[in-house]
Amino acid sequence: MIEIESLNSLFYPKEVAVIGATSSPGKTGNIILKRLMTSRIKIYPVHPKADVLEGIQVINDIEKLPDNLDLAVITIGALGAVEAAERCAKKGTRVIIIVASGFGETGEEGRALETRLAEIPYNYGARILGPNTLGVFMPESGIDTIFVEHGDRALAAGGGVAFLTQSGSVGAEALGYAANIGFGMRVFVGLGNKIDLDELDFLKYFGRDRKTKSIAVYVESIEKGGEFLKEAQIISRKKPVIVLKAGRTAAGQSAVSSHTGKLAGSDRVIDGAFRQHGILRVLDDEELSDAAKVLSMSSLPEGNRVAVLTAAGGYGVMCADYIEERGRGEALVMAELSDWTSRRLVETNVGYASSKNPVDITAGADSDNYLASLKILLEDDGVDLVICVAFFAPVKISDDLVLGIAEIAGEYSKPVLVFSAYGPYTDSYLKRFYNEGIPGFPSIARTVRAARFLVERKNILENLRGAE
Repeated sequence: MIEIESLNSLFYPKEVAVIGATSSPGKTGNIILKRLMTSRIKIYPVHPKADVLEGIQVINDIEKLPDNLDLAVITIGALGAVEAAERCAKKGTRVIIIVASGFGETGEEGRALETRLAEIPYNYGARILGPNTLGVFMPESGIDTIFVEHGDRALAAGGGVAFLTQSGSVGAEALGYAANIGFGMRVFVGLGNKIDLDELDFLKYFGRDRKTKSIAVYVESIEKGGEFLKEAQIISRKKPVIVLKAGRTAAGQSAVSSHTGKLAGSDRVIDGAFRQHGILRVLDDEELSDAAKVLSMSSLPEGNRVAVLTAAGGYGVMCADYIEERGRGEALVMAELSDWTSRRLVETNVGYASSKNPVDITAGADSDNYLASLKILLEDDGVDLVICVAFFAPVKISDDLVLGIAEIAGEYSKPVLVFSAYGPYTDSYLKRFYNEGIPGFPSIARTVRAARFLVERKNILENLRGAE
């Protein structure tokens, strides 16, 4: 059963206690306190000796906290964290986040502490996120307990991706990607060691959340495999479920055991189960972020035929190679342009354009040529999606091109993806495209992979419907 009320207390808390709050810059208790101060949430800093922290009145003992708080964030070390969690739970705190490491991943003593933690939900009803968690970030409510720097939170906000990760480092990378080039987070959840709340709880919650457009999951072990697969199959009919399951090899599975203190299942079995239940499996952290991004922003193509539009011949050739070599069999193919399309391209770009795919209008063409060519390609019935390769320099023509591509793409149901190839300005133009609703990527390989994810998602939906 989904405990909506308890998870609402995590994502939409009215009040939060920070156990271990401090004025020391760089300390976890100070970083989290300052993050929460940017919200409208009522904050209770807890410190045994301080009177005021960051201008907020301090509570010196957990016993003096109000009863039945929505959320407590415990930032102290493992041994103290267990005692603090027990005391918070006895006072009716609904959800407890435990940041500290030093539990099941460290050995026998850590596992004993983790066992004590695991008893708290059963004894007192409090839900626990962690331990060893990076925390949560939900722009809509203002909750942000992430204690690592993750750039421009405003840019990372406002999207439709629910990002769930068992690894703090993978999560930090995704947050940085979101902030640097545009990748809107609906929510970020660091799962940590998952002694209570786990990927299944959040899959159920955000599977039913209308503002969540795609769900991305990084896991090293799946706690309730059968239930997870069943739920993912239900949700995948409505929105993409993308999973990066680490520990594919024997060496990786050994690393999972030492990292999390838990064992992973057979990768061959997991891979087959994912396919059967409509889960899009990815192989690395870049793929996880890129798949979540493109599937939350783009419509799906009707087929797998790709047209490439470029002003740089070399990139067009590389793009064609990637489509043929790395499209996973027949997942992607280069579209064969109709005679009508070829004639119009030549007429529109006299002296410039190639009439074959990839369509190279050369650096001698201007933004009007580029945009007219894009429109021609989108009108070809033999084209299912278009990849735009373009150089963006800090001049007006580039601004026109960004807005023009976005405007034309909005007139058609076919996906348009962009690769921005101008070194020092790549990130800024990818941000611009994100703000205009166009998925953009910083390399040819990642752009082609994103196109493949769209086709794979289309195939997943067809398979799920066929199995009904």
